[in-house]
Amino acid sequence: MKRTKYMTGLLMCLFSIGMMAVVSPSLAADTPSVVVGRVYYIEGELLRYVPETNDWVAVVRDTPFGTEDTLFTGSRGLGELIAPNGTWIRIGNSTQIQFIALDMDFSEMDVATGVARIYNKSTNTIIKVTCPFGYVLADPGTVFDFYVGENSVEVLALIGKVSFIHSATNARYDALAGSPSILVDQQQVTSGNGMPDPDWDRWNVRREGFWAMKTRETGRSAEYLPPNLRNDAYILEENGRWENVYYEGESRWLWQPTTVAVGWRPFSVGRWTDYYGDQCWVPAEPFGYTTHHYGNWVHVSNSWYWAPPVVGVRVGLPLLDVGFYWYPGRVSWIHRGAYVGWVPLAPREMYYSHRYWGGPYAGVVTNANIAQININIGNYAYANQAVVVNQDSFYSVNNYSNVQVTNINNTTIVNDYSAAPVVNETVVNNYTTNTQRYNYTNATVAEKPHNAVVDRIQYNKTIIQEGRVENAVVAQERVKRTEAGRINQGARVEPPKSTNYIVPASKVNQPKSELKLQQRAIKSSGNGARQGRQPQQQMPDQTGRTERVSPARPDQTEKTSPDRTQQGRQPQQEVPGQTGRTERVSPPKPDQTQKASPERKQPGSQPQQQMPAQTGRTERVSPAKPAQTEKASPDGTVPEKPDARKKNNQPEK
Repeated sequence: MKRTKYMTGLLMCLFSIGMMAVVSPSLAADTPSVVVGRVYYIEGELLRYVPETNDWVAVVRDTPFGTEDTLFTGSRGLGELIAPNGTWIRIGNSTQIQFIALDMDFSEMDVATGVARIYNKSTNTIIKVTCPFGYVLADPGTVFDFYVGENSVEVLALIGKVSFIHSATNARYDALAGSPSILVDQQQVTSGNGMPDPDWDRWNVRREGFWAMKTRETGRSAEYLPPNLRNDAYILEENGRWENVYYEGESRWLWQPTTVAVGWRPFSVGRWTDYYGDQCWVPAEPFGYTTHHYGNWVHVSNSWYWAPPVVGVRVGLPLLDVGFYWYPGRVSWIHRGAYVGWVPLAPREMYYSHRYWGGPYAGVVTNANIAQININIGNYAYANQAVVVNQDSFYSVNNYSNVQVTNINNTTIVNDYSAAPVVNETVVNNYTTNTQRYNYTNATVAEKPHNAVVDRIQYNKTIIQEGRVENAVVAQERVKRTEAGRINQGARVEPPKSTNYIVPASKVNQPKSELKLQQRAIKSSGNGARQGRQPQQQMPDQTGRTERVSPARPDQTEKTSPDRTQQGRQPQQEVPGQTGRTERVSPPKPDQTQKASPERKQPGSQPQQQMPAQTGRTERVSPAKPAQTEKASPDGTVPEKPDARKKNNQPEK
């Protein structure tokens, strides 16, 4: 009897597992996926910490980031980071940020040093930002600056209200837009001047100007993309077109790239990098991130089309039923001798990885089950579209188009190549010893953070591994139960100062006592205007709804001839700004208490107008030139269409 009950229970368990494996994509689409963010924009250098090698590598635009990842800007670096849950982050120079949790309704990160501007553009996400002095909790719709030094931290609300919990006193202090900021050290809490760093603020305003322009270029893409991806609508509009394509017995709207070379195929222009044991695609094309990490590529009538992910039921809009999941790169692996290749997967073909990233057609590979995974290459719909390269090129180039093997066909792949669920020593013979697999670019990193910064990384890693990470509900309730503290207006708290830990790469392990590490104030002493709410424009946010933001100012980076000064202006001198760039400023006049009449203009200068900046203050800026209204890439330059390049015919050995 016991044996019968045991067998019955076992069969029921196997049946349940089997039913889970064949769950329909439409049902699985409601299952939460792993949330992975994206490095959207970089100025200067941005580095990622690689735990496996205890080293730092340079990252590029469209590098992913997620839980456990740590990023560090160079001494002249700036970065813009975007997560699909509505968390937008901008970081200034010499800033260390580590991600502790990323979920669809909760983001937690740690800023160990530097400056960050945090935007909560969601409708239901809660953002928690920690530092050595406590943490900030930000509700949807809020924006705040976070200046973290080794001696103190300053919290400045720009939109809405955020709460700071002081670790030493376990008290809550609220920062409101338009009010003084909160200045905190280990023992005391007082008020700051309520003004952002001027150079830092100007850079953020320029980025807001870029987004204000691009969110108006939505086109048909905004209709077909899910809300979390609609910020990329302009990229699809600029690099391709939507076509009504007959696929799987129905006409469907699919996107086709138009700025690619003849014979192009997915996962060919970019590079692979090792991301927590799985091969992650880092695209070199402007449209590559969204189209290679979400949705699915399909091959119809000798052309490649991209099917966008679908969230929920789309009535009256025929799209392919592909769930909203992020994948490192939906391919299957093949190999033979010195060659390695990958096959783009059709929508319902199984994707294997070491981590479960989401979706019904995904299998997790372990050392115990890898021998039981049998793959028949001939069953793949796009086996004849495989990209095959020599192993020496696998982790060393940024574009496989010019190094892929061309004299290869479906028969050769099916008969002569072996399949593998993941890349390992069997697929790439020096896989475990080749540290190039962690690279995002071949650029040499001349300067890196000193190893002293790793202590904070390990501290946060312990929190993650021990499961001490909160969720949105717990974090909100904890803040609500925390007693409000009283700001000590008479306390003297020194403004945040941080040590520049960026050193030559050869000195990262040298004792700090032997290095002359410079300490500086994170905020400059420039006088900005106190925060206020000015009339604002409407622009769509990350989720597709409309929010109000201040109009961006035109870029004022135009330079005059070095041997001339404009008539009526004082000679200028160069000083380093918060953004890491050298700017020209006029030397102070003996008496600056007297203000000029608003009707007067300096001779030789352009007419100026007043407009509110992102932070709500009124500044004088020169009107934008007509030529500045062209379509620009995230760095403000006009993108060029790549010429079709002929592929080299490399014979297979």
